[in-house]
Amino acid sequence: MSSSVDQVPVFGQRDPGRDYVRRPSVYTLLYDAAGNVAVVRTPRGCYLPGGGAEKSETPQQTVEREAREECGFILRVHSRLGSAIQFCYSEGERAYFEKICDFLGADLVGVTTQTEPDHQVLWVSPEQACSMLLHESHRWAVQRFCSGGKIRNSSA
Repeated sequence: MSSSVDQVPVFGQRDPGRDYVRRPSVYTLLYDAAGNVAVVRTPRGCYLPGGGAEKSETPQQTVEREAREECGFILRVHSRLGSAIQFCYSEGERAYFEKICDFLGADLVGVTTQTEPDHQVLWVSPEQACSMLLHESHRWAVQRFCSGGKIRNSSA
């Protein structure tokens, strides 16, 4: 029997007749000592720390830059957890997106000044995070990779 390759889960639906912008995106799962998950509240909704990749950025560079800008977090990335695809519409950008989402495990190793003042970091239980997060792919990542305040690798 051959080994099966994990299929990348898809969230949301592609609307026929719409043009979608393909956007590589990277997010991280961060925990505090109490096992709470970092969630970023923005004017557009709640997300895991991270965002869209800039041209020629690696996933690690993307999530490190985004976490610093949004939260003032300095990260040490330690693992790749998994991937998902999220179809969504952005009111702010008035565009449809096919987000190719990578989820990375990281440790918070320092804090600096955030550059996006309309972003607020909330530390909430994984259950609360799932009720707050806008994208299904982010809720999937929390449910799949969170276990008692510790990151589970995708091979687990």
